[in-house]
Amino acid sequence: MAHSKSALKRWRQNEKHRERNKPVRTAARTAVKKAHTAIAAGDDAAAAVREAASIVDRAAKRRVIHANAASRHKSRLMRQLNRAASPAAEAEAAPKRARKAPARAAKPKVKAPAKPRASRSAPKA
Repeated sequence: MAHSKSALKRWRQNEKHRERNKPVRTAARTAVKKAHTAIAAGDDAAAAVREAASIVDRAAKRRVIHANAASRHKSRLMRQLNRAASPAAEAEAAPKRARKAPARAAKPKVKAPAKPRASRSAPKA
């Protein structure tokens, strides 16, 4: 709990702001989830993504979420939409990721013969 008058006031303000921001944040999360499910189901995904981007932008404009976070969410949605829209392009890209360098013939490693060590049995003078 707050110990000073100013800290108490700040606490009250934070509570008001949190309550005011909660529906905006919830709406943004719900819109993004609906867009993800629409993309997976193949239903009118473009409209759902457009709607989600709009709601996320509004949340960022009101500073409920950070602008970079809004941009990241929109980017991921658009990328997922584009991948779902063009399955042929993804099929072409798949072999590139799975491709590996050709295996080289294994050469046996030859160790150099060990050097003879000086005798340690002689006492040091």
